Amino acid sequence: MKAENCAYCGDLTDMPFHCNYCKDPFCSEHRLPEEHRCVKLTQIRAKKFGERKVIRDQGIGKQSGFKKFFRRFKS
Repeated sequence: MKAENCAYCGDLTDMPFHCNYCKDPFCSEHRLPEEHRCVKLTQIRAKKFGERKVIRDQGIGKQSGFKKFFRRFKS
């Protein structure tokens, strides 16, 4: 394996890690997609998990699950 420069910090590394998503070489410090801010990671996550948006109605007109549960313990 030949020495390569880290695509994130530019340091020369003897054993570069190649990202599974963007295929660029990285040093041991930046080998994880989260550490080198991988551009492909957000696309992979969106495809895998979808763009879920949580809609909360603040319990208007309904009691929340916690309130229902703890209502039993009130004296």
